[in-house]
Amino acid sequence: MRVSRMAFLLGLGLVGLAGNAAAGPEVPLVARSASWRWQLITAPRLASQIGALAISGLDIATGRTSAPIALLGEGVAPPAWPFAIDGDITAIPPARDGERIAAAFGVTTFTLTSQDQGLAILELRMRYEDGAAAWLNGVEVMRRGLARTGAVDLADREHGPEAETFYIPVAPGLLRLGANVLAIELHPSARRHAPTTTVELAGRRERGIVRGPILLDAGATSARIVVETDPDTAAVLEWGAGEAIDQKLTSSPARRHVFTLPSLPARGQVRYRVTAGASQSPTYRFATMPGAGDVIRIGIYGDVRGGHATHRRLVEAMLGESLDLVGVTGDMVLHGTDEADWQRFYGITAPLLAQVPYVAAIGNHDLGWLRARTSESDAFALPPGPAGRPVGTYWYSMDVADIHLAMLDSNSYELADQEKWLEADLAAARARKVRAILVLTHDGPYSRGYHRGSVDARTRYVPILARYHVDLLLAGHDHLYQRGEAGGIRYVVTGGGGASLYAISCGIPGRRKCAVDDGMQAIAREHHFIVLTIGKTAIELCARRPDGRLLEPCTQLPLWRP
Repeated sequence: MRVSRMAFLLGLGLVGLAGNAAAGPEVPLVARSASWRWQLITAPRLASQIGALAISGLDIATGRTSAPIALLGEGVAPPAWPFAIDGDITAIPPARDGERIAAAFGVTTFTLTSQDQGLAILELRMRYEDGAAAWLNGVEVMRRGLARTGAVDLADREHGPEAETFYIPVAPGLLRLGANVLAIELHPSARRHAPTTTVELAGRRERGIVRGPILLDAGATSARIVVETDPDTAAVLEWGAGEAIDQKLTSSPARRHVFTLPSLPARGQVRYRVTAGASQSPTYRFATMPGAGDVIRIGIYGDVRGGHATHRRLVEAMLGESLDLVGVTGDMVLHGTDEADWQRFYGITAPLLAQVPYVAAIGNHDLGWLRARTSESDAFALPPGPAGRPVGTYWYSMDVADIHLAMLDSNSYELADQEKWLEADLAAARARKVRAILVLTHDGPYSRGYHRGSVDARTRYVPILARYHVDLLLAGHDHLYQRGEAGGIRYVVTGGGGASLYAISCGIPGRRKCAVDDGMQAIAREHHFIVLTIGKTAIELCARRPDGRLLEPCTQLPLWRP
């Protein structure tokens, strides 16, 4: 590849030990069924129109507003917080008519015996709505969606249903022999009338792998693999060509480890595994990239959002397709602001990310990752974009052998900078005489789904794509499959990655005539993924259901030639 693939695959927070041998047995400290005491602050219920103004973290992340609107009324934390509260409520009740629970302060205790000493890492697992903070014995150990103002503000974004795990190093004095206090503060967003939560706390004596390994990129004779561990943990990567695992690379104690594998066999197979602390990854396999003129196979899918069961089936199916690359048309998660959503995403895609390079166009639901992180150094980061690309925009391009991929940011279609970049990028690709050009975006120009295609994409970007004879445009956003040719380009809508499917809105019996002439050639309301097999003169396009069956007969698309 000409540029490194998405470094974002390590940047969205920590996932659990999915796919890896656990780093030693867990010591349960606080069970989900533990007894809690709660103190509540209530306030008048927000009018719906005011609540709409007060949200959301996504608005903040995308620059539509600079801060949440505080509309909470009066209330302060308990005087002895975070060690004790004044209330004796054992669970957070639903809000009463006309009221909302503006904040909930909860405490529970657990006992640490001499047999439990020596814990190195704590795992705090929470489902919560919508902003939360937690303290252990008065020490703050997590905060999400809550400003440190001391006021009872609204959570600054809505948090989704996924559980989030927080990894907490055990510093001296954090835990005590005998009684320990875990305190949780919860605030709803403007879209809810009360917060909710479930909480578990466990400890580990051994450190280990937290995320990965992930194949960052693979070239013709080299590759980079990254793994994230608990803090101050050394890592070892063992690898070899073919069936052997006879070479070793070591990484000093740290949290993030990047291994560069040089002098790999051209068009060859590599096996590897990673050990860190008390955990070891499975043994994975990947292939170095094909060369110019070789057959290249690329998997494409999009719009996962909360459809985890379908997503898992698609990942398993794609692993059986001998792919050289996987591309995503956006909306990998439901809430880009939720670290929990990204944790679930990485847990499901772990075996795919370990063996196949993975790149993505950014969807509207993916926005907001910076608000899910605790520091800018951990932010969701794309490959280096063109010089002068505005902060918060995400267009870029890359080469896979002699195949050129351009990724558009449909969240920024209105920016002339992106149009100018695309024109220059495609012109340079054609000047290099690349074999094929593929363009991925989230919100495409044509669709018969709910969104019905983007006017900006049709009027501003399709003419550029047609002028440089782009071989195929792939988009998502609408949760269906559609293939066609219009405006001088061939296109596919592939939004069947797991999210709830959309109805076909026009152009079929019982529906009205479509307002846009989209040249539709095939359409289906089904979950699916696509395999592109790019040869010397044509692309074979095969759309497959999660069980691998064809959605329609494979289609041959001749490559453009001058």
